[in-house]
Amino acid sequence: MRKKLSSRWVVYVLLSFCLYLTLCQLSHEMNVAYEHGFHVHGWRVVNSLFLAVPALVWKRKSILFTWLAVVVLYLLSILWYYRTYATIMPLSSYLLIDNLKGLGGSIWHSIHAKDLLVPLPLCVFATVYHLRGKSAGKRVPCYQIILLLAGIGCIVSVPYFHYKEEDGPWPRKLYITLSARAFKEYGLLHFWIYQACSLNAPVSKADMQYAHARMGSLAPRERLAGEGGTTLPTRKNLILILVESLQSWPVNLEIGHYKIAPCLDSLSRTPGTIYLPRVLSQVKDGRSSDAQLIINTGLLPLNTGAASGLCIGNTFHSLPSALAGRGYQSHSFISEEGEFWNQKRMSAAYGFDQLHDRLWDGVQQRADSLTFQKAAKILGGLPQPFYAQIVTLSMHMPYNEVQDGGSPLLGMSFPDEEMRNYLIAVHLFDQRLARFLDKLKRSGLYDNSIIVLTGDHEQMTYNRYEGREGLKASDCFVPLFILNSPLPTRHADKVIGQVDIYPSLLHLMGCLDYGWQGLGEDIFGDSISNYATFRNGLPAGDENAADSTKKRREELWRLSDILLRMDYFSDENRQAVGAAGG
Repeated sequence: MRKKLSSRWVVYVLLSFCLYLTLCQLSHEMNVAYEHGFHVHGWRVVNSLFLAVPALVWKRKSILFTWLAVVVLYLLSILWYYRTYATIMPLSSYLLIDNLKGLGGSIWHSIHAKDLLVPLPLCVFATVYHLRGKSAGKRVPCYQIILLLAGIGCIVSVPYFHYKEEDGPWPRKLYITLSARAFKEYGLLHFWIYQACSLNAPVSKADMQYAHARMGSLAPRERLAGEGGTTLPTRKNLILILVESLQSWPVNLEIGHYKIAPCLDSLSRTPGTIYLPRVLSQVKDGRSSDAQLIINTGLLPLNTGAASGLCIGNTFHSLPSALAGRGYQSHSFISEEGEFWNQKRMSAAYGFDQLHDRLWDGVQQRADSLTFQKAAKILGGLPQPFYAQIVTLSMHMPYNEVQDGGSPLLGMSFPDEEMRNYLIAVHLFDQRLARFLDKLKRSGLYDNSIIVLTGDHEQMTYNRYEGREGLKASDCFVPLFILNSPLPTRHADKVIGQVDIYPSLLHLMGCLDYGWQGLGEDIFGDSISNYATFRNGLPAGDENAADSTKKRREELWRLSDILLRMDYFSDENRQAVGAAGG
């Protein structure tokens, strides 16, 4: 009896060791800087001990091996998601099964042959365990398992009692700002705790009071920002082109006398065009869907998880709703199915009158051509004025295939082939954009529309183009073009955040009287901060900005997270919103 009992514990220890090696290899493959030290390996040991507990419970090999297969797939999904989005996949995203449609290329591109090293220790364990025969000892008594889990729980809970509350719950605070680094330092258990606290916990009374107080203080500031402006009598259409993965640095870039984006280059210098090249990407877990949230509602993303998955029942004050009060209909155009990132439900929540989806034929490289072509035809038949949001797709990663076999870039030397392919994709988008704008001109819509074009998020950052390891916030700038703008701005050379686009568009479209002016700043106002913060806390802009300015811009992340989680604009909060919005 004792021999069999001890053999079960031997199996547990061996499995824990193999899991530890697996977690070490996973961490090695995630190329992100973090704090090395004894505590890092200590947390990996704790995580390994927890993941190996089924070896004490399940005697049947088939059940134990199934568990290990699930663990391996989960860990690999974290690695592959990180390679694509540079963050840890939130648990809520595993429920968005429809998002997998059309992402086969991106997923395949994230898989490397060396990833076999991650499950290798567990494969060795499974082989040895299988060969040792049927007997693996009796199950460990329940009280021993309970004592083990209680011990693990005590160890995991220690950090949350060791630090002062004003410092933020540790290591949860680090997960909010630097999720990949936090994951490498503290592992799965703390990540799950962070996710559970962020996704399932109700908004505290203190957070509600903070949100109401902050919203009350925003109202005078936003009204003052608009006093110097004019409520425009414009009835022009608004066409917003949200470009997948377009960053600022390829604009006006010339390689060997070859212009990467000649159409965008020309637009940046066209009279009547406002061009802001220093717009800081501020998306988080929701990526492209977060960009739609930011631009259409003036809110920043959730600290964890995608609003398109967690806030589909929320009430929003939005750009489509503001324009509806001026007689506009709003239409959104996407290549994919409406279920992708829950865009069908979210577009309705944002106030769009109609979503036009499935505009492509399933081939990513042709998606933008078909979407622009079909959108131009539909727009030509819409009653005016309208607001049209067009979301592109062809520049989505992976960049492992050449979309243009005749590109001169193919004959040039590039240390990074993905970068070369990305620039080819930018050039192809630029050509498709030129054709789309030409169609708008021929139909008469161009002159009767304000056309806004911006990138949805960073992807191929400037430091990678330069061959630098360290990432700066300025490496993640996306461009903002406003064609046919009836207003000038004195801030085109300054840094703004994506959250500043919403209030600027409200001003541009004559909606200064709309009750919700967003959390950002109006680029058509008298002054702006020239300072913004990236999702991981990295700053961009004026290093000498006042501390109060820096603090206010940084606190917008916390405020917006609370507003989304408490559904601030719902009926029960409408009275408070009215007081805040004037």
